[in-house]
Amino acid sequence: MGYFRCMLRNRVSLYLVLAGGSRGNGDGDEATTPALALGGEGGIVADLISCLEAVLEEKSGELAFPGLRQVFMLNNKDAIVRRAVRSDLAMFLLSGWARAREERMDRYIKSYLDVSWTPVMSRLAAVAAKPATVTVLRRRRDPLATFNSVLENACSAQRCWKVPRPVLRHVLRRTVSEHVMPAYRRCVEEVEQPAAVRTER
Repeated sequence: MGYFRCMLRNRVSLYLVLAGGSRGNGDGDEATTPALALGGEGGIVADLISCLEAVLEEKSGELAFPGLRQVFMLNNKDAIVRRAVRSDLAMFLLSGWARAREERMDRYIKSYLDVSWTPVMSRLAAVAAKPATVTVLRRRRDPLATFNSVLENACSAQRCWKVPRPVLRHVLRRTVSEHVMPAYRRCVEEVEQPAAVRTER
């Protein structure tokens, strides 16, 4: 986050430069937010942050594991928002700037869930879709063996992924749990249900 540190170290100069173009229109009207006079939507500071975000998006494309790109962007987007709104840079940003980033973070979480956990969920769906064969399969092997294997692979792949902020870790764990556990319970109930009961449906 050297990008942010640079802006914060030079925030006074940055304020003066931006304010220079927004001292009023000659009729006594003063601009309310200096940064909004220059640059694109939100001003130069917002443009600079957008450039940083674009670089991060580009870097995330180099990550190979499904879901890691979303986690990488989630971590960095969260860090950007927290550092911006808790610093003097907040005065240069539009009121809806942080909310727009939070909505992007929600999309990263949804995308992470889709990319990382859809393959796992598909194994549960495959077991639930063939209840008539479950009894036969149980004689030879656990019908959930494939699911357990894919689940273990997913957990092993993500074990070293870092989410430094505890709040984000909690959100990700809760989201995965709410997505996977209900489907898992339904599948287990279907597998353990006597064949006669399934036939009567």
